[in-house]
Amino acid sequence: MADINRATAPITNRNIIQPMKENRTSEQVPFDFQDTSKVKQTLAETNLSGQNNVLREDGSTSGFYEILHNPDISSAFLKNIFLLREIVGILPLNNSVQTEEMNDLINRLVLKPDEIAGEMMRQEDISTLFKGGLFDMLRQLSEENPTPEFSSSISNLLKTINNESSKDGILDSVENSLNNLKREFSASKSISSEISKLSEKLTSFRNIADTEKASAEFPKLKSEILSFFRSTEKSILYNNNILKSISMATYNLSRINTSTNAVSDAFSNLLKLMKDDSQKENLTNALLKFFDDNSHVSSSKTMNALTEILKKQSENPDLKLLNSDSMDKIIHSLLSSPCNFTPLLHFVIPVEYENTQASAEIWINPDGEDDMQNSDGKKYTHILSVFEIQDIGKFEAEFFVEKKNIQLSIFCPEQHIDYFKNSLSDIKKSIDTSEYKIKSVTIDKLIETRSLIQVFKSLPERRQGVNVTI
Repeated sequence: MADINRATAPITNRNIIQPMKENRTSEQVPFDFQDTSKVKQTLAETNLSGQNNVLREDGSTSGFYEILHNPDISSAFLKNIFLLREIVGILPLNNSVQTEEMNDLINRLVLKPDEIAGEMMRQEDISTLFKGGLFDMLRQLSEENPTPEFSSSISNLLKTINNESSKDGILDSVENSLNNLKREFSASKSISSEISKLSEKLTSFRNIADTEKASAEFPKLKSEILSFFRSTEKSILYNNNILKSISMATYNLSRINTSTNAVSDAFSNLLKLMKDDSQKENLTNALLKFFDDNSHVSSSKTMNALTEILKKQSENPDLKLLNSDSMDKIIHSLLSSPCNFTPLLHFVIPVEYENTQASAEIWINPDGEDDMQNSDGKKYTHILSVFEIQDIGKFEAEFFVEKKNIQLSIFCPEQHIDYFKNSLSDIKKSIDTSEYKIKSVTIDKLIETRSLIQVFKSLPERRQGVNVTI
């Protein structure tokens, strides 16, 4: 007969206090919503909750927000560009052809003094598409007709114009994503081969001149690419980097509209809301001129050269190994360019004059009154210029501009304070030929480089959410 285990009484702790069950009725309210005494108040602006800056699903803090807190972003960018020359000098033993290309790119990157003004205008021009006669007319129409229907119609037109103008750039991004996926799946010959075929089909699609044929072919190509993306999820090589590339490519594919009537349909809907025939004619002529004239598309010498340098750096393992930290700082600084996280105009100005290297990086907030502690209700433009001169030092110049009046603050190395104070009259005379006037100047020692978020205090407020707990 099988042994039978003896059941023992469970061990209990006599010291445990059993909770008392409250007697509640259904008529009682658990808590009073009108009583706000127990609501925790929000913290000061400098202690914004990190939960408002989370982008990724894993809860990690946004890299963009960290950039705003990084002082190096406003000081080390262009210094690292000049450092590339010294790094490139090490490469001839390994690859003389690529070294020569890098030297040529760096020479194209650096500006001469007489090129600064034109380069700044080009960089400002490429920061936004919506400028010029057509968009000035649309802004005026929006102000004259502040109705939801009119605003929606203008928004749809702007969206279709942007999609039409940026189609090539979107397709470039999709191709880059496919190339990145090919590198990630290099261990799998079958998947790499499939990616190569998709890249070839995408190239063939871009060469189709007939717009109607392209409109018919794109849905098939898009469906094939998305189907391939779904199939890669079963691969053992699938990782977070692949997921990011696929997500970006999927998003870009959704932005492409091959319809030949998208702009015309949106424009026709807007014209139906307009009553003035002369306004309709002027707006039609402005739209036709915009698409016929490519002058609204600028090309920045500095940014084009910098893009090529970053590309060469990623392709050259020697340069990547030697200067990876510098390249990371350059890329991080580029991320502080205009976007929904840092809505600032951004200028990059590397200059060389008589064998002296100088560089400046400039950020502009057109709503500068939001950055002032005691705003007087006037409209200001807030400007920060961080520049460094070889063998002299690092400087900061901060401007608050109200119409033609300038409030200037200069932060410089301690040994140059007296020089600037003695040169105040010369500084004011230097702009006498313009319409601007310097109303006030303060000169102080540059103790440490400030981060963007220390200067442009309104940046975190634009991303602040609800921070109340009960």
